[in-house]
Amino acid sequence: MPRNADATRAQLIRSAERLLADRGVDAVSLREINREAGQRNATALQYHFQDRPGLIRAILRKHEGRIEERRMKLLEEIERAGRRSLQGFAVALVLPEAEKLSDRDGGRAYLRIVAQLVNSYKPAVDPLEEVYASESLKRWRGLVEPQMSPVAVYPLHSRFTALRIMFVELARRAEMSRRKDDRLFASHLVDMVAAILGAPISSETEALLAERARR
Repeated sequence: MPRNADATRAQLIRSAERLLADRGVDAVSLREINREAGQRNATALQYHFQDRPGLIRAILRKHEGRIEERRMKLLEEIERAGRRSLQGFAVALVLPEAEKLSDRDGGRAYLRIVAQLVNSYKPAVDPLEEVYASESLKRWRGLVEPQMSPVAVYPLHSRFTALRIMFVELARRAEMSRRKDDRLFASHLVDMVAAILGAPISSETEALLAERARR
């Protein structure tokens, strides 16, 4: 059993990742996580994370530091090269997350947990709210939105749709057995995200938007 607070916290997070990914973010009790982590003190988890949302945020933040660093680097490369395209911005969005497929320290569990939260009607923690608060996603939004149709940005929120589909597809991949190479999967996912960001707005959709605005 871990003897110091940092090690105990890390063990609790690892145990929570496994259980929440496999059984569901709302289906596992904090007591079960505590027991899985080998903690005899029944209040260890509450001491470190306070509650379930606190634990989930700790899991997200464990992984988002590296994702943040990687995305910032990709965005810097785009700006430095002066080649702003939806395909390039899709790469900057997807690849930092897709690299979690090869992360053996809970990366695949992280992807599965995020997808569960994205698909929940009332999640304990809104992962999109957490992610969109990051500096890399603020920067990404500021760069990608001028490349999109104003209608796609608002009121259709195509960038949110792209994020949701990305997380769902990554989780589906993470549930499968490990592959030697995820490059083709990641490249195809980038293509799909770029297509969503640049999808043309049909005349029917425009008419329905105008109808709604008149109400």
